[in-house]
Amino acid sequence: MSVLADPWGNYYFALEIDDVEVAHFREASGIKSSSTIFKIEEGGYNGDTHKRVGQSRWENIVLKKALTRTHEFEAWRDKYLTDDGWKERPTASGAIIVKNNAGEEMRRYIFTACWPVSWEGPTLNSGASDLGTETLEIAFDELYIDAKPKPKEEPPKKPAPKKFETPKVQFELDSDKLTPEGEATMAQLSKDIGECDVKEIWVEGHTCTLGPGGNGSGTSHAYNQDLSGRRANTCADYLKKDHPDLIIHSKGYSFDKSTASNDSPSGRSANRRTEFWTEPRSGLRAGESAGPAPK
Repeated sequence: MSVLADPWGNYYFALEIDDVEVAHFREASGIKSSSTIFKIEEGGYNGDTHKRVGQSRWENIVLKKALTRTHEFEAWRDKYLTDDGWKERPTASGAIIVKNNAGEEMRRYIFTACWPVSWEGPTLNSGASDLGTETLEIAFDELYIDAKPKPKEEPPKKPAPKKFETPKVQFELDSDKLTPEGEATMAQLSKDIGECDVKEIWVEGHTCTLGPGGNGSGTSHAYNQDLSGRRANTCADYLKKDHPDLIIHSKGYSFDKSTASNDSPSGRSANRRTEFWTEPRSGLRAGESAGPAPK
């Protein structure tokens, strides 16, 4: 014969957001799951109707809290919503914790990727003596009872190409500073890298023969060597911010690895480039030729 456990009270609970107990509430409701029902009617003289289960969903959680001087609810809502829609993707997780009279945790309702969808201030009544109450409604992705959320399976990454093909990375004239177009190119490249199974990348900076001294004479090679190296470093630093675990090498090659003639504007434009490889360089690559001998 089984022994029934003592029932728990419904008046002592707390709320956690990202493992921090943020407040004690007067009321929490909406912990409810429901499923869509599809009705299938039989034909002919049979009037039977069969029901089938459709998609399930969790309702929004509604929290009510006594009015205080703090504004954390409004600030939290403003963090996620603007007049134009999403400001940032919800990543917070939370839990409603049910406790017994001794303050011991009895049950935990854990919800993931939560964000506040509405906030409501108190109803003011000069003839009433109740506490002012503000209301917060929270939406979320999934809810678990007394269990840690299941780790979400990441989609498999694509094999890394030998070289990431990109539009030309644009820099300001004689500078290693990215232009807005260059920033956009690097942002797309960073996204592409994140979708691929790549652990190591080599960033190469290349220039044409223009610069102080001109046509490979005088100080032009040294000038372009410095410029190409700094531009490669700029791109490497950009990627490192988004991919801290990625091993990144960067090097400048001045005009030593030309892909076109430096005797024409179009050729010089083609030679001013930044390349992103997933294998180290060994001599000339396809389409390259040795540039003018540095002096």
